[in-house]
Amino acid sequence: MDLDILPGQEADVPAYIRVFRNAFADHPRIPMMWPLGYTADWYAFHEADIVQQIHNADNHFIKAIDTRSKQIVAGVEWTFALDTAETAKDVPIDPNQPPPPGWPDQGNWPMRMFFKMEWEKWRREHLAGKPYISLDILVVDPACQGRKAGSKLLAWGCEQADRHSAMMVLESTPAGLALYKRFGFREITVLKANMHDFGWKGYYDEEAAKRVWMLRDPQRV
Repeated sequence: MDLDILPGQEADVPAYIRVFRNAFADHPRIPMMWPLGYTADWYAFHEADIVQQIHNADNHFIKAIDTRSKQIVAGVEWTFALDTAETAKDVPIDPNQPPPPGWPDQGNWPMRMFFKMEWEKWRREHLAGKPYISLDILVVDPACQGRKAGSKLLAWGCEQADRHSAMMVLESTPAGLALYKRFGFREITVLKANMHDFGWKGYYDEEAAKRVWMLRDPQRV
């Protein structure tokens, strides 16, 4: 499969959301985060969020297109935090803040807030006052796994980070560690959250549920 790596457009968002849905269909945290599944309000919330990011100069939505079918087979969202004065600032987060407008019905807001607050603490410790690029999400359609779409999108981000002499940061599931290590990322912190603390009553795979925060130092161009 030949692929083109291109900037995503607002018109691409519905197709990208479908790739996201397919990529995480069997992920163990999905039923914990979204008990009602992929509802109409879930689609509306996520599409609106990505459209807003597209219009933010610090965010970059990049797509991988199958050159033959012209279909999106993978996508990635990046945040470019290159202003060191901005990254040096604390970002206070009120743990009691309510969900944003349009938050999907019965979405697990306490879980979202937990990871958001843990990220900010980790960011202050490792990235304050430094330029960095954050990989916010990388998704590949399961039907296209093994065809280097994820690697090509990741390579795009690494090239940008090296050009800006910026560190890279991401949060990985255990399944993604091998790919990221091939690109020079190293494990920094393992976060093991107890899903029962967020209202989950059933069994869950603790190994699959853990998160690993990783860093990559800039390479010389």
